[in-house]
Amino acid sequence: MIKFARVSLSVCGVLYALLWVPSFDLYAAELALPVHPRGRLEINQVAVADEPINFILSSAQRIRHEITFERVIKVFGTVSSSTYRMPSDLKRSDVTEWFKQQIESLEGKIEFECQQRDCGRATIWATDIFQERVLSTSDANQNYLAVSIDIDDRQHLVMIYVVERGNRRVYAHVVEITPNQRITIDTPVDVVNELLSFGRVRLPAVVPDSLGSIPPETLDQLRELAQSELQALSEDEMYVVCHIYGSLSTEQLLEHSLLCAEQVVEVLKEQGLKVVPFGAGPLAPSEQTADSRIELVIPRLVRRETP
Repeated sequence: MIKFARVSLSVCGVLYALLWVPSFDLYAAELALPVHPRGRLEINQVAVADEPINFILSSAQRIRHEITFERVIKVFGTVSSSTYRMPSDLKRSDVTEWFKQQIESLEGKIEFECQQRDCGRATIWATDIFQERVLSTSDANQNYLAVSIDIDDRQHLVMIYVVERGNRRVYAHVVEITPNQRITIDTPVDVVNELLSFGRVRLPAVVPDSLGSIPPETLDQLRELAQSELQALSEDEMYVVCHIYGSLSTEQLLEHSLLCAEQVVEVLKEQGLKVVPFGAGPLAPSEQTADSRIELVIPRLVRRETP
């Protein structure tokens, strides 16, 4: 099972670290969503990924020189990418609504959607994520849908990005992933319940950059979490474990991860919690991915396997 996690990635190769093999016939045969009847196909690529593909379930942000997502799933499988140009009488909202109707007719599920500035910077989506110049637009002229659809017991993950450019031309970019194995898209994390059940939890709203920095607004969210939910665990000693990956040396990443953990500890201590910082750097990857993250651990509650 592949689980979602917040992740911080270098700008290069955010989505397409792949060897693309153009093949419209393969794409058409495996397409989950129908082609828009009035869309003109401009770009089409298909590949079998030898590196994980990002199925993005949140807005996109740039912290320093890195792209970060609150939720993303790394998936191995076949990926198809198509860009359509729409006729001049169709608006961005028209095209987005058409896709939503198709998703509903196929009993698919919209796992995440955003529009306009809620999606983050449009330049990130066009240039760094999808790497298609024709998708360049302003932050106010974008829609994004992340969708899961089952067809004949086969799972399909679809990312739909609709933009209206300055000349009012509308483009729809559709990326469809057919995973090698079924993935589970988890529900939002209940931090206290996870800690009580397993003794550890990945914080769902925190992604440090490679220097260990955490945005002020994220620290404010952690402050609110400490003031409310985490008070139920105020008597327990809790470790803040920061994991950081990047191109820096291991020693530097370990140093920066400790600074990262100390930032969180400072915020949690303000609310009377017993917390200890620990910088794991890049030395403790999760099951299938190496992603920057912060975890809370209560050692006495950590579930141990029965011999």
